[in-house]
Amino acid sequence: MLKLCISRCVIILCILAVCAQQTFGQQEKQSSLTLDEITVTANKRKENIQEVPVAVTTLTETDLEDAGVLGVGDVIDFVPNMTFKTSFNAGVFETNFRGLRLSQFTGKNPVVIFIDGIAQDTDVNYGSDIFNVERVEVLRGSQGTLYGKNAIGGVINIISKKPGNTFESKITAETAEYGTYRFSAYSNGPVVKDRLFFGLSGTYYETDGYMDNDDPAGGTFDGQERSRFQSRLRWLPTDRLEMNFHAGISQKKYDSNNTIDASTGEVSYHASKNPDDFCETDSFDSALNIGYETDSFDVTSITSYSHSSIDMSQDQRYVNMAMTMPVASRDAYTDIFSQELRIQSPENKEGIKWIGGLYYTTEKSDWDKCGMIYQTKAMLGYDTFYNWADKLDDQVVAGFGEVTFPLPGRFAFTVGLRYERTHKEMDYRYEVVRADTMELLPADPFGSANPVLVTYNIDDDWDALLPKGVLSWTVNKNAMIYASVSQGYLAGGFNWSGHVKEEAKFDEQTSVDYELGAKTSWFDNRLILNANLFYMDIKDIHVYYAPDAVTYITSNAGEAHSTGAEIELRALPVHGLDIRAALGIVQAEYDEYINTSNNDCSGNMLEGTPDYTLNLAVQYRFDSGLYLKAGMQAYGAYYFNDANTISQKSVEIYNAKIGYERDGWDLYLYVDNMFDEEYFSYGRESASGITGNVGQPQTFGILASLRF
Repeated sequence: MLKLCISRCVIILCILAVCAQQTFGQQEKQSSLTLDEITVTANKRKENIQEVPVAVTTLTETDLEDAGVLGVGDVIDFVPNMTFKTSFNAGVFETNFRGLRLSQFTGKNPVVIFIDGIAQDTDVNYGSDIFNVERVEVLRGSQGTLYGKNAIGGVINIISKKPGNTFESKITAETAEYGTYRFSAYSNGPVVKDRLFFGLSGTYYETDGYMDNDDPAGGTFDGQERSRFQSRLRWLPTDRLEMNFHAGISQKKYDSNNTIDASTGEVSYHASKNPDDFCETDSFDSALNIGYETDSFDVTSITSYSHSSIDMSQDQRYVNMAMTMPVASRDAYTDIFSQELRIQSPENKEGIKWIGGLYYTTEKSDWDKCGMIYQTKAMLGYDTFYNWADKLDDQVVAGFGEVTFPLPGRFAFTVGLRYERTHKEMDYRYEVVRADTMELLPADPFGSANPVLVTYNIDDDWDALLPKGVLSWTVNKNAMIYASVSQGYLAGGFNWSGHVKEEAKFDEQTSVDYELGAKTSWFDNRLILNANLFYMDIKDIHVYYAPDAVTYITSNAGEAHSTGAEIELRALPVHGLDIRAALGIVQAEYDEYINTSNNDCSGNMLEGTPDYTLNLAVQYRFDSGLYLKAGMQAYGAYYFNDANTISQKSVEIYNAKIGYERDGWDLYLYVDNMFDEEYFSYGRESASGITGNVGQPQTFGILASLRF
């Protein structure tokens, strides 16, 4: 099946390339027809994307609008070998890239989001909405040298539009099936010409959801309501000094989740869920970016602060109706402060290019509630709460530098190094209490030998040197070849649900990443074809298991590796026709790993990792204003568990869009999952059973925008 799927993907790409070549050959006279040059800041300086020796997927403002991108998950659909999933708990998000996935007890995703310099890598604040954005850059592969902050898999840079001297505003309204509505608006412009500018944007989204609730209360159980407001102030006191202040607030409300019992492997759009399930997250984020240019160097300071909270209650009875299942409860908040100061060579400087800097961040989390509530009221007169009321404190200090040396024969060599020291401390508190009064119980009502109160304090340090080396060769103005090796790193941490202090710590996860890539443009830049091969040697990969229905423990598997290829194609064969494709192929498996059931999983595939991803989109803009688009998103088969006994088959999802565009307004009709494919978008195995998240069924919608 895998070979068939890969062959199908390669055939599609080859057909596109051949058709494009024939069309290009017939259109040689249209020399003015070229793809726009894209400037990125992947290496923290402005560069043409085709000249950056890093695998980068970029979506411009037009790309985001054409694709109907609402959030990070929609962006990831375009990135080869990267997937995005809502976890088994509503409001918690996971990214999988080349086999790397969420580290359960650090709460860190392997791909870090930066919104105008604000790092967002936790499982709660990861689901960011996207609007009023200039572009999104996705750097694939370890980016620890320049970015640190657990970027073992990559970085997603979201760059908001910079307001200038021109007033611009846009309002968008959308409605779709399942009671879905979205409203977005932004306005950018000058306060004082040439000196002071503002940007304001807001979004609101709600949906009833598509999962029917079999509970007597009826209705659906996967509804959502999200809102975000963001402001930006840009000040140019002098021609050399620029200051940007960003602030945003967001609120997200979820019912239950689109998760069902998946033990039979059958997809169903209904289940019995507690109608009182909810998850609410609130966040505030801010950043001050100051840049100063001199003739010899540029200085940048980025200061950020964010606060996020989560309040959740999720009944787990649907997982296994034959067992006494608890209600997951969580009430916690996190504060993060960071400061980065860097100095680098001027962007227009020829010859040696360099950058160096210092970084500091502190992250404090306070969990008033985090645990499982068992419904024992009929037996005891009250429900029993197994609560981990922990406090966590993380601090990271780092220094980094990178230098690019031009070499004879159009070669260049980049060398970089980052030293990072992480200090973590946990005040551990486990208690068995009455759920209504939080009164400590004298004994575990289920007769367990475990104590009803455990407290201790633990702290430790992790040190890392993260080197990077890249050799690139500019063959000519249309082609570059590069080879790189870099160190990936994700600090260790503490299990917040383990009673034994001496067993609480787990080690860091590391990788050595090797990559060989090529970036090419053809036919006067009307066809861009980039490709790369990669191999990741992973040590002490973070895994977790559930010894019982209320406890999850992180540990380190021995070794794993991930190898594969990625291809991205962008073509503009004729005026108005745009073709885009991205193919990822990956084989990620454990080399040495015996799980807690004493099963030897060596040679098994890493769970949650599709063996291929494919995104294909073809769109045409007519001079009359008519707009047509067809697209396909495909995922290969993947396993729900490390034993590789439960799997999701490969799936292909087709979408279509038709619209009419004028100077001041647009109107579109669209259908997602056109052929109503039934599939699980996420699955996992735990001590209580096998669960899966049901993918969105066929959905029709309409979208209108007004620009002025």
